[in-house]
Amino acid sequence: MKLLIHDVVLPLGRTEQDLPRFAGRRLKIAPSQIFTLEVQRRSLDCRRGRPPRWVHAIIIEVPSHLSDQLLKQGRAKKWDPQKIEISSSHSDQSPVVVGTGPAGLFCAWRLVQGGAKPRILERGPEVVTRSKRWHQFIEGGEFDPECNLLFGEGGAGTYSDGKLYTRVQDPRVPEVLQALVDHGAPEEILTDGRPHVGSNLLPSIVKRMRNFLEQQGAQFFFDHRLVDLKVSGDEDSKKISKIIVENDGEKVEWETDSLFLATGHSARDVYRMLAKHQVPMSQKSFQIGVRVEHPQGAIDQMQYGESAGHPQLPPADYSLVSRRSEKDVFSFCMCPGGEILPSTEQKGFMCVNGASRYQRKSPWANSGFVVTVDPDSFGDPGDPLAGIALQEKIEKAAFDAAGGDFSAPALRLMDFLHRRLSTDLPESSYPRKLTPTPFEEIFPATILDPIRIGLADLAGRFRDFGHPDAIITAPESRSSSPVRIDRHPDSFQSEGLAGLYPLGEGAGFAGGILSAALDGMRAAEVWMSKEERISQS
Repeated sequence: MKLLIHDVVLPLGRTEQDLPRFAGRRLKIAPSQIFTLEVQRRSLDCRRGRPPRWVHAIIIEVPSHLSDQLLKQGRAKKWDPQKIEISSSHSDQSPVVVGTGPAGLFCAWRLVQGGAKPRILERGPEVVTRSKRWHQFIEGGEFDPECNLLFGEGGAGTYSDGKLYTRVQDPRVPEVLQALVDHGAPEEILTDGRPHVGSNLLPSIVKRMRNFLEQQGAQFFFDHRLVDLKVSGDEDSKKISKIIVENDGEKVEWETDSLFLATGHSARDVYRMLAKHQVPMSQKSFQIGVRVEHPQGAIDQMQYGESAGHPQLPPADYSLVSRRSEKDVFSFCMCPGGEILPSTEQKGFMCVNGASRYQRKSPWANSGFVVTVDPDSFGDPGDPLAGIALQEKIEKAAFDAAGGDFSAPALRLMDFLHRRLSTDLPESSYPRKLTPTPFEEIFPATILDPIRIGLADLAGRFRDFGHPDAIITAPESRSSSPVRIDRHPDSFQSEGLAGLYPLGEGAGFAGGILSAALDGMRAAEVWMSKEERISQS
């Protein structure tokens, strides 16, 4: 019998070879009585007031009489991971998946496991071409609305930090991580408490996964954009019959009765197309704010104290919140050893995001700091897309205020807190230009004031947070979707259009790479189960 043991602590200076001794001490048994030991999870505890330490969850085997004793004493749990049963034999089925981000990619992954042969649409190019064109842009070249940080093979996550943690307890999580490892991700993501892959590794992983899916019968169509739907049935029983796809200026109709929509939260044209067909959608709260960048050394010092620089410690991250104002201000998508990047799909609009490579060797650390904006602030309670209009208003103001050339509005953090316009800016990770800009030209006071109060609170609580070379850029406006495409909780289908399966972040049902992948897999499982019942009836 295998047992799961939590909270086995290794101080700095120890290695995992020391785990049997520390596990034996934790369980009050001799290390020699531990027959096998493997790490299930490993996380860094750097809470203030104690030196940093590594905390492990481990899986062990011990003599049967000790197993019974440890279970009875509550020191261990039986290790019995749940497995997912997948319906199969769908070889004659060819549903359409729109989008190759994590929701679409893992939806297709699950579909081919069940025997289906999905057709996968991606409005942007395949990842090699995408990488070349993306790097041309960030080095000063022309902007491409169909090939950017958001659109192209792999979706927005391809050039992100590649964070793979979630609070969702789901037996599919190990499967997702193992699939990524099988296609080139580092094995440590299987055990790290805060796993990440890195923007330099993700493109090749995505390409290998696509090659595998093609070998299983999936078909990929790059530079193909979903532009419209053909709907049949009356007002009370509408269903999809065809979709209209555009490629190189030519529009073609595709027959399908099953459309998995995983287009991400920045495909605003898709939301507007769905609104035209009166597909039920709802306003939802979303987060918006700024991105703050520090020298990585300042964050290491803030988090690790006297242990900063220890060879067993990675570049430090943080998770911070201020409750000083009427709106909580909290960190989002913290990227140690990372860079700030332009993250928009429309010329004339500006927003930023963070990313980092696998090794996280950049001399800077950055994080979003956001507040939650509720629908009552959108301005039009009857328009499900009113939150998008608010995003666009802020993003256009930022683009114009910084000069209209994809320069990022920026200030030194302390100048922002003291309401000063910076006369100069320190060196930054942002690949294009930074422009000193009054943030009052970008945000309404209802958003800007809580952010300023919250960041001032953090600078007062953490000395290194107020580092003189810390900068603030804006806006961080794509952290979550302001729209939910309504769907049935059990069938995953749209509440008003049969055959439409809204997925992932863009549909308002996920927040991050891992949760989006899980959402895509669950939707595919539900679809295959339904198709199996139909074939048996």
